[in-house]
Amino acid sequence: MSSTDDELPAAGPDRTTPRARPVPRTEGTQPELRFPSATGHYYRTATYPPRPVWVRLDALLIRDPGTPRHVNGAGVEMNGECAGTLTHWVPTVDGFWLGRVSYTVRYADGRPPLHVRDQLVPAYALRPRDLG
Repeated sequence: MSSTDDELPAAGPDRTTPRARPVPRTEGTQPELRFPSATGHYYRTATYPPRPVWVRLDALLIRDPGTPRHVNGAGVEMNGECAGTLTHWVPTVDGFWLGRVSYTVRYADGRPPLHVRDQLVPAYALRPRDLG
């Protein structure tokens, strides 16, 4: 049977001191871990203070290849980038990161914008935004 990272001996090489478990590798940023569960797992990560980001709208909505395009003049514009605020990082079971972000999208017909709050956005669709 092969050894994996989860199968660690109870003690180090000298068998007298406990061997520490390695910190799991995460992709992208290093969020601040908060709110451990009863089992000691961190299920929520917060950014403090909330961080300004750019949200790539075209990366959030991907059309299936071959699907006909129907223009709706009253729809929301889901292309380009919009300003958002990142409040949390949420890990997925597969090791990816999702940002919990609030942002605003525009309607094509000029109506007041749509404010969306606490949406899970893949990390690849986010980038830091400079306030200066």
